[in-house]
Amino acid sequence: MDNTISYKKFINKAPDHEVWKPFSESEKITFLKLIQDAREALQNGTRQSKGSALEKLMTFVYKQFDDIAYIHENITHGDNQIDHMIEFVDGLTPTFIHEHLGIRIIGESKNQNKTIGVRDVADLSELLRSKQAKMGIFSSFKPFSRKANSLWQYAEGKRRKLALANNVLIIGFTLDEIEALTDENFYSLLKKKCSCLIDELGDDLSEFISDKHDVEYQDRMFCALKQLHMNGIITNDSFEEGIKKINEKYGEIKHEY
Repeated sequence: MDNTISYKKFINKAPDHEVWKPFSESEKITFLKLIQDAREALQNGTRQSKGSALEKLMTFVYKQFDDIAYIHENITHGDNQIDHMIEFVDGLTPTFIHEHLGIRIIGESKNQNKTIGVRDVADLSELLRSKQAKMGIFSSFKPFSRKANSLWQYAEGKRRKLALANNVLIIGFTLDEIEALTDENFYSLLKKKCSCLIDELGDDLSEFISDKHDVEYQDRMFCALKQLHMNGIITNDSFEEGIKKINEKYGEIKHEY
């Protein structure tokens, strides 16, 4: 009997560290130095050095995909420059990437002391269209701009509307989130951010479960789960299992429980 399995079967069942390789101990030292350089450039560097420092950091991060993808840097496209393009090798990537991310991801670095704006999101959307990509990633010091009482305005609203209208997913990682990659897996975090955006857009509860729209989706989901538990609709075992599933799919629950 043939006990071998296809690579496709393996990669679909493989843990996330087979898709994005965690940093070795020596790589962590280099990585933390790049984080420090990016922070120092933000405070004291020129416009060029700020961008360069963050781009070098993200090259280091994206290259951990290099078993299954080609990493292209500083691509000139007309009058625009693309900081990074991750091009996954067809046949070597998990189904999740094919179905939700597509075989190309465009990465844009914004090492600026302000939030990601509507214009930034619109520009990245245009780059995605030009490269027939459906996933864009911002790396930045600050997150998307958003209105306190609405998820549908400013940059946060723009990326949601693009997801609904054009099936384009744009997510972001702040420098603090990137620094956590000494312990976290980038592919795991990327999947959670995508799941949050996709599921939140299709969830009617997201608009009225909380008036505080700065509350993360996983915390709003937890509040709904907790209410079901308090009302006796689900058992304690189901409640605990729900907490586990929310943490796995959307990220760690920060709401106190």
